[in-house]
Amino acid sequence: MTAAVIAILGPTASGKTALALEAALALAAEIVSADSRLIYRGMDVATAKPSLAERARVPHHLIDVAEPGERYDASRYQRDGRAALAAIARRGRVALVVGGTGLYVRALLDGLTLAALPHDETVRAEIEALAASEGGEALHRRLTAVDPAAAASVDARNVRRVARYLEVATLTGSWSARAGHEEQIPAVRIGLRPPRDALDRAIDQRARRMVDDGVLEETRRLLETGIDERLPSWTAHGYVHWAAHLRGAIDLDTAVARTARDVRAYSRRQMTWFRRDARIRWVDPSTEDALACLRGRAASRIMDA
Repeated sequence: MTAAVIAILGPTASGKTALALEAALALAAEIVSADSRLIYRGMDVATAKPSLAERARVPHHLIDVAEPGERYDASRYQRDGRAALAAIARRGRVALVVGGTGLYVRALLDGLTLAALPHDETVRAEIEALAASEGGEALHRRLTAVDPAAAASVDARNVRRVARYLEVATLTGSWSARAGHEEQIPAVRIGLRPPRDALDRAIDQRARRMVDDGVLEETRRLLETGIDERLPSWTAHGYVHWAAHLRGAIDLDTAVARTARDVRAYSRRQMTWFRRDARIRWVDPSTEDALACLRGRAASRIMDA
């Protein structure tokens, strides 16, 4: 049994959370997060996680399901996400898949799974040795040369994921071409794409607002747990810069500026990924009624489910 599924996609700070809440209330829907950072407990401010009040209004899934020290990958997300969709379908409700992590969206809806891809311990050891000696940026440049599409989809600071992509690309010639698939889930796909200057302003404002919302206290609490700063969870927006400020390495204005810079770069990588999906109906929320567009596009899918 499959739920009627609507996906709200797009770059960070484009308005997905607000639209999802409106749509969920209008359609009696439940929200399934497709954001690789919202899964971690205690990482709330820097990730712009929906508030407890917002989650009380609409059921949310795949938020706060792992500790920051856990490794949570696309394969695990696929299992958890598909279980959530099945449960929503049993309740006879609409599922809204909401997020900007393209890999998670593909794993959930298109059946992409990294578990089906090859491993080679020798190749992986060589890649990890390269990362240790030359750093994550060098690893990402190597991936760009081998598989540009894969490189565009992953943050260079997420060394573990870059290494995995490079391992597969080295063994097969292309991670992008060789990714395995399971059964696809039909979904209406709506993308939010504000004008670039408006999006950049929203990102800058969000970075500054994080300070008022308590991101430094949040970062301090995470550091006090002894979190391994090499983990994927730490690549979420700004933690490395907030931590540097707390240690006295940079001032607060620099931390804010570097966080905004990184998030702007991340939003461009998100769009590079999503632009390849011709199924997405893009909406400029500054000139179009995104909710009306979503409801119009979703009507036939809901009736057919």
